Amino acid sequence: MSTNPAGRRFLPGDPDAAGIVTWVHVGDLHMTRAGEQNHRDLLSIVQEINEVFAGSIAFVYLPGDVADDGSAAAYAVVRDALDRLQAPWCSILGDHDVHEKSFANYLAAMMPEKHYAFAVGPVLFIALNAYDIPEPPSFAMLPEQLDWLQHSLARAQQEDQKVVLLLHCYPSDLKQGGDRLSELVRDPVVRLVDMGHTHYNELANDGTTLYSATRSTGQIEEGPVGFSITNMDGDVISWKFVESGDLPVVMITSPADERLLTGQMIAYPAPGQPIVLRAKAWGKVPVRRVSAICGGQTIDLSPIPGSRVWQGTIAMDATREQVQALRVVAEDEAGNHAEDAIRWRFADSAREPAKRALRDQDNVVEPWPERGLLGTQLGPNKNGRKW
Repeated sequence: MSTNPAGRRFLPGDPDAAGIVTWVHVGDLHMTRAGEQNHRDLLSIVQEINEVFAGSIAFVYLPGDVADDGSAAAYAVVRDALDRLQAPWCSILGDHDVHEKSFANYLAAMMPEKHYAFAVGPVLFIALNAYDIPEPPSFAMLPEQLDWLQHSLARAQQEDQKVVLLLHCYPSDLKQGGDRLSELVRDPVVRLVDMGHTHYNELANDGTTLYSATRSTGQIEEGPVGFSITNMDGDVISWKFVESGDLPVVMITSPADERLLTGQMIAYPAPGQPIVLRAKAWGKVPVRRVSAICGGQTIDLSPIPGSRVWQGTIAMDATREQVQALRVVAEDEAGNHAEDAIRWRFADSAREPAKRALRDQDNVVEPWPERGLLGTQLGPNKNGRKW
């Protein structure tokens, strides 16, 4: 729990009744002044979260670059919107947040600490500061913070916690401390690094850890505005970008898609053995039915009381292909439909380990339009527009 100087307390919610930890990620705001498009978009997102998602998520996360110029006036615009949010929220620092070469405005308006940690059920979230030197070009994590992170990871391992790192950029983007951070990220307890900065939707998998980045809200270079939803269902991580207003939405939370399998995940049952299918669905009106289609079978999933989660079991015979397409369809009471799809692989199927690059961001997952990954990354940190 954190309390800022203005008295706002951050107390994240719990896992849902099905045990799934879910959070919403609102990409870099780059806020300047009231009335501009990014301010109007933020207000719309806040309203949508309040109407549809609040109560079924643990928190809302802002990944830095909250204020484009780091000014107190820009943070005031952001706080006016966030103070309407009916879900807990937290944020971290981005390069634009230290535009004035100071942490003062950010700490006064957003969070009281530059780095901190909090737990949601079995998951420890560690919020990091990539700008220990408060200057936009610094991209620096100094030894004191890295020592704290190393101690936090060791304690998480002792307490059998899974770890998610909240960081503005890829670890390899750091100019100071990047090599040591990359080593710490390889700790098996670290399951995901959830980031902003790139302005694009992107997932990467280095075989041990997943990396996710969500489209900017204030400086969009691809597609419409929206937000991402991440679920941790046991060892399985699922991620999806939701265009604002595009409801209902459904996400398969288990099993894992083969593109997001890491060495930390439990293998799927062998053919013929039952596997549990779970999906989480939201809509402006209640969802009345969720069905799963796989291997020529269609099964209806059952709701888990007190949650947005639907569950069922399915078994595939040994004659089926080793990689199966699993599709889930949700229907709300107004007759609106939403779909999600993954590829899952049997535990005993021959599968050569994927070749992994040494640099984290070079392990990017292929385009996956159903999850909002368009593969159009040309952004400010690769070879595209310079904001």
